Amino acid sequence: MSEFEEKTKTLVFQLLGHQEKKLRASSLQEKLRGLEAGEIAGILNLICTQASAKNPPYVKAYSALPELLCSLALSREKIWQLREVAREKDYFQVLQMLIDLPPQKTPPSNLEVPQDPMLKDLALGARISLAKTRQMGVLKKLLKEQDPSIIRSLLLNPRLTEAEVLKIASLRPTSPQVLEEVFRNAKWIARYRVKKALVYNPYCPPSLALYLLKFMVTSDLREIAQNGNLHLAVQEAAYQLLKDKA
Repeated sequence: MSEFEEKTKTLVFQLLGHQEKKLRASSLQEKLRGLEAGEIAGILNLICTQASAKNPPYVKAYSALPELLCSLALSREKIWQLREVAREKDYFQVLQMLIDLPPQKTPPSNLEVPQDPMLKDLALGARISLAKTRQMGVLKKLLKEQDPSIIRSLLLNPRLTEAEVLKIASLRPTSPQVLEEVFRNAKWIARYRVKKALVYNPYCPPSLALYLLKFMVTSDLREIAQNGNLHLAVQEAAYQLLKDKA
């Protein structure tokens, strides 16, 4: 094991003391602070590579990367430098995570949710409050809501089941911000079927889909690589993962 690999391994094992992704991301941010772009890109690449090999400590470190990259921890200049290094060194997975791509499909600007008579005249605050109710009939009326704050509240409701969450994650057309709420919910994103529903949704931001590809089984990767409804970057990344598994 090289000195660099040993250093990265030590860093990764230090992250295991933090149970929450946000805390792992914050800790990783501190450990990367002051490092040159080349070294940061190398560390990220090694984490991605080992996570692909299902190395448990690295999988946990990998789970903190979206939180790190979506935060303000890295300046635009640093992100640009990391992209350049990733291109030069052929760090494919790192480069994919750093590319800010629009979804394959964009919902119409005037996207409206078919309003149930019960919800039609309710203000946003009232609908958020309804998302906390224990009445399943009411909760099901809110599944197509497009305001992220309503979905955020809904996903925290203990009465909600995976079946309802899958309806939110699979809805088309839908707002990317709604899908981001599903992605950021620790309870539901831990479910494989929820991950899969987001990856297969063409309205999902490619950065999220690319991250979730790591967890897809081989048969699903094959389907994703050939799915013309998905973003080309997502298809290519799935194809690359299949090549790496071969």
